[in-house]
Amino acid sequence: MKHLMILFTGLLIATGISTLAQAQTAEDIKNGTNNVKLLMGSTQAAVNFGVEYERRTGTFGLGAMLMHSTKNSDANKPESTTLGAFVASHLYDQNDLDLYISPGVAVTNMDQIQSSGDDETLFGPTLNLGATYTINANWGVGFEYLTIYNWFSDKTSDHYNFANAVLSYNF
Repeated sequence: MKHLMILFTGLLIATGISTLAQAQTAEDIKNGTNNVKLLMGSTQAAVNFGVEYERRTGTFGLGAMLMHSTKNSDANKPESTTLGAFVASHLYDQNDLDLYISPGVAVTNMDQIQSSGDDETLFGPTLNLGATYTINANWGVGFEYLTIYNWFSDKTSDHYNFANAVLSYNF
């Protein structure tokens, strides 16, 4: 599994570098647009909610996220809080549809892991795939699929998946 994670990290780095190559100057980022997304969804029958912020210029974006997921004892899913940063590449943005991929990194706090009963802080890459449909100039709705990988802890799963509905606001 560690070899797969190393391969995945290489893919994230390559995607990030190619996305960064699209950014022309710091002035482009200053003149970009802002996007805030409210997230609501589930993983292993536990409720997720969170917020993402992205500063976007053209097909390139830099952002941060904060997400919380509740505990589900039946599915052995601990409560978690994730704070991360990402680089977004908007692959298709026409006719009111925006398809994007966002590799990044995150720190996750897992509360009371059932195997040990302890809290655990996880670090690793993330991958977010999403689609939003623009309703008007400011609002959009969509879906995101987020995977958070765990590099260093053996006390918990090597990754967690989150499916979220998205309410997007551009300004």
